[in-house]
Amino acid sequence: MSEQNQGQESVTDGEHSPDVHGEDAVQDGEGKWSDDAEHLTIAIYSDPGRTSMWVRRLLKEEAEGWSRGADIILKQELIPLRPDETLDLDAVQKWAQEDEADITLVITEIPRMAGRSPKRAELHFADRLGIVSLPTLGPVFMRRCLRRELRRCVDALVYDSVDEARQKGGFTSRVEDQEGHETVYTTPSRFFPARLWTTLGMVVANEPLWSLRKLSGVFSAAAATGAFGIFFTTIWEMATFLPAWRLAAISVIAITIMVLWLILANRLWDRPKEVGGRREAFMYNASTLASLTVSVGLVYIGLFCTIIGMGLMLISPDFMSQTVGEGEFYNYVEIAWLSASMGTVAGAIGSNFDDDADLKKLTQGSREFQRYPRDSEQR
Repeated sequence: MSEQNQGQESVTDGEHSPDVHGEDAVQDGEGKWSDDAEHLTIAIYSDPGRTSMWVRRLLKEEAEGWSRGADIILKQELIPLRPDETLDLDAVQKWAQEDEADITLVITEIPRMAGRSPKRAELHFADRLGIVSLPTLGPVFMRRCLRRELRRCVDALVYDSVDEARQKGGFTSRVEDQEGHETVYTTPSRFFPARLWTTLGMVVANEPLWSLRKLSGVFSAAAATGAFGIFFTTIWEMATFLPAWRLAAISVIAITIMVLWLILANRLWDRPKEVGGRREAFMYNASTLASLTVSVGLVYIGLFCTIIGMGLMLISPDFMSQTVGEGEFYNYVEIAWLSASMGTVAGAIGSNFDDDADLKKLTQGSREFQRYPRDSEQR
């Protein structure tokens, strides 16, 4: 894969923290410390980008109690997918053998599901392998949630079997058996809105705020069209005549048109057979809609502020009062409001992302597509 082996670092737990078994150890009541992992090596393989960023931040903490004193090897790898849409754990095991790891942890941005329930962590005791899905942890308190899941994985995987982990308190969350030898997964409480929480986590993983720089061409086209509203008095008259609810409705329509155009023009809509089923497709598409709505909404706000600033500089209040009968500040707001909506609609059609490479990283589905094995003609 072209994005694999992007970087690596080796971290020894003792280099970053005081003795985790002493008074400075950080505990949250989810299990007692033991010496089981002190002389083990934990290899962590995390997806590039935001996922690896959170792992690195976690490793820089002064008290890495979750690792139980083990040596840590961190590598940034794009975790590949098999054609059947499952993680290629054979590749992960090969990396772990090369690094001589005793426990292997995979941190991925892929939302992993078991029917209706998200899988926060999946534990393979036969291979001493744990897989943590970042989106299932939700949109907020990411560092704390990731620390908790890593601690749970290590607390369980220091034991040799599911039964031993259960007997000795290696599990501190709701655990479900999974088809396969010595494999279980952890999931939230049945009463927790886990799918909604996971979908919001997927929205955050799409990084809609960072997508703004990928839409600079869209903003330029919309600004060029919206600027005409400053110079045409007919638009002034229309803006001051329309009630606020109509201006708001026009704004919603304009943003919707741009979002739909970007989705359809770039084939960002995921079909059930592409992502594993109807439930998964609903979550993927909902996260795409929410992410693009946030990005386009911010473009719209930026466009509105730009137009109102230009209007205040170029249009004299006296001249406006001669044209529309009054020259108050709210008149400038109404003109900028309508002009921004017009610019958004006109600028959306035919506009696109600045680079095809940006498109491949924009949504959950498009990023996952890059993980599948491809022949030389598909690269």
